[in-house]
Amino acid sequence: MSQPPLHPHKARFYELDILRGVAALVVVFFHYKHFLLISDAAGFDYAHMPLSGLLMPLYLYGQFFVELFFAISGYVFFWLYAEAIASRHTGPWAFFVARFSRLYPLYIVTLLVVVALQALYPGDDFIYRQDTPLNFVLNLFMVQQWVPYAVQSFNGPAWSISVEVFLYALFFLICFFGWNRPWVLGGLFVAGAILRLMSDPTVDFVRGVPSFFQGGLIYYAVQALRRHEVWRRRVVLWLCVFLPVAWLVSYARGYRSVNVLMEPGLAGTWLSVPVFLYVVLPFSLLALGLMQGHWRVSWLSRDSLHRVSWIGDISYSVYLIHFPLQLAIMLALSGLSPALRLALFGSPLSLLAFMAVASGLGWLSFHYLEMPARRYLTKRLRPLLAPAPAVR
Repeated sequence: MSQPPLHPHKARFYELDILRGVAALVVVFFHYKHFLLISDAAGFDYAHMPLSGLLMPLYLYGQFFVELFFAISGYVFFWLYAEAIASRHTGPWAFFVARFSRLYPLYIVTLLVVVALQALYPGDDFIYRQDTPLNFVLNLFMVQQWVPYAVQSFNGPAWSISVEVFLYALFFLICFFGWNRPWVLGGLFVAGAILRLMSDPTVDFVRGVPSFFQGGLIYYAVQALRRHEVWRRRVVLWLCVFLPVAWLVSYARGYRSVNVLMEPGLAGTWLSVPVFLYVVLPFSLLALGLMQGHWRVSWLSRDSLHRVSWIGDISYSVYLIHFPLQLAIMLALSGLSPALRLALFGSPLSLLAFMAVASGLGWLSFHYLEMPARRYLTKRLRPLLAPAPAVR
């Protein structure tokens, strides 16, 4: 099976790197509303959100870009690891070390920072109120979303990392036993989508399975279409017509303050969140896969994309750092009156400053915490199960 073109030195799909970074920023933007919480009962003050007339769809539905994370992970993992695992070139220990060394250093740092800051925060914990000892232990082992009736706690956005860890383990088993076939992925996607649509919308665990395996399906679809240039061009042409309309409709849908999961009638079906999750997002991912290496404009060349791919590098950092940053800001401003805080956080400049600081901290974390820790852990952990040298 042919592979997408790879960088001469390392496998990078810059378009997906950039898309992942954009998705992370959208989720961070969605959580800006934390600053404008009125009360648990009253919810958030949407009327005073910065630039709400333009950005309200993101304030309301930006959370669903987490599903895009899962889909991108599925695509990338089936691209880079599936055959290596199936052929036994990558074993369970090597796979574990690679994932652990990449995810855990920043994860544990942000968890402990949140624990310390919540201990100092006056009154009830900020946003996530289920910071119990049991939930701390579950968070410590990254399994907080694996248990029934799981809730978000401590560094709340890290719930998706817990689901990712489960999906990584499931992915490895599927590939290890040679089940990495499109029909298997299709079955898992259908089962996951049905469970997702039938479950309580507040159950976060079920959000990952359909999107992850949908990403794997898209990878295999890209491979099939790239072997037939005529069909690749036809599908790309169709997507160039469909996707702009679909995104505009989805943006317009974001202004409708009604049931986000299902509405009666044809219009309600088209404007529903499931259509966005399982039609608009995957077709967008398909378009990028089919266009990889085929852009004809200089600003989308591989070198140009490489120069801005840093946004993908810091996506994990920004995603895990933004809530501890919010908590630190609210702790520092806890002496201000509610009216003054409302005026402060309702300013577009505050929104811009918050996004900039979160991105800057993410860049620093990636270069000076995550990558050094990853190299250190990889160096220390990989040899542990290596075969001992023969005695001479």
